[in-house]
Amino acid sequence: MNNGRRVAEGGALLALYSILLFITIYVPLLSIVTFFFLPVPFILFAIKQKLSWSMGYLFIASLLSILIGTILSVPLTLLMGATGIAIGYCLKKDKPMATAFISAVLVFLGGAIIIYAASVLITNVNYIEMALNMLKQSVENPVNIMGSLEQAQTEKIKTRMNDFIDMFYTLLPSLFVLMSVMMVLVIFLAAHPIVKRFSHKTLKWPHFRDLRLPKSLLWYYLITMLLALFVNTDKNSFVYMAITNLFFILQFFILLQGYSLIFYIAHVKSWAKAIPVLIVVFSLLLPIPIIITAVRFLGIIDLGFPFRETIKKKE
Repeated sequence: MNNGRRVAEGGALLALYSILLFITIYVPLLSIVTFFFLPVPFILFAIKQKLSWSMGYLFIASLLSILIGTILSVPLTLLMGATGIAIGYCLKKDKPMATAFISAVLVFLGGAIIIYAASVLITNVNYIEMALNMLKQSVENPVNIMGSLEQAQTEKIKTRMNDFIDMFYTLLPSLFVLMSVMMVLVIFLAAHPIVKRFSHKTLKWPHFRDLRLPKSLLWYYLITMLLALFVNTDKNSFVYMAITNLFFILQFFILLQGYSLIFYIAHVKSWAKAIPVLIVVFSLLLPIPIIITAVRFLGIIDLGFPFRETIKKKE
């Protein structure tokens, strides 16, 4: 491809990105949708061009974002642009879809952490910690009002709420990871039809029912669970935070494997498509821990035993 065509395509994609960025900044409701399409121009450009050209494209887009918005819009462009380039580069090199997804998650996660750390460094304000402290203070007033009724019950409620807030703070690293996973997943879904239409690549995922995570994940889960049970550490220590976050992430993936097995069983048994969806929705919305535990148990069985093959043979 000659340089003139590269410049022409780059200009068209820059125009597309400018429109998306303008809507994202200035149109509140529509911005919820356009936000997830911001990486698309970078994906399309990275699929066809060299990595060096893609980085130059990101640099120009960052300068352009200052004209469209303010200097504060540059981090958004860098974050979404780098994520898009990571996806496009993996597609260009025909990497497996899992590799493209993991690469995008790592880039998005790293970018989000850098942006947040920079904002804390510049403003000298830890916004998450400040929000949690405000939440703790907001809990105090209603609980204190209840104190006139029954002091013991009030203290119990206050302790539970404070423990929940403390656990939320402990799990912040895991929540950052899960946030990145969900954001990149939506970006993939948004970009798929456009990438398919305007390039020879595709972002189509295999069926969720065919998800098979590595069996080694089960060993990591069991080892971490044993560490969580038998390693006594201070709740403010790094070891406690590391074990808690690792266990939380592994539980999430085990749960994901359990849901995949439910969809597989529904497919083999020819259930109505709405049934596994309803199972997922109700298990997540209903405050009944035993349901989530049962799904997680299915995930353990699916990883540890040839359960799917047994079901398929019976059919």
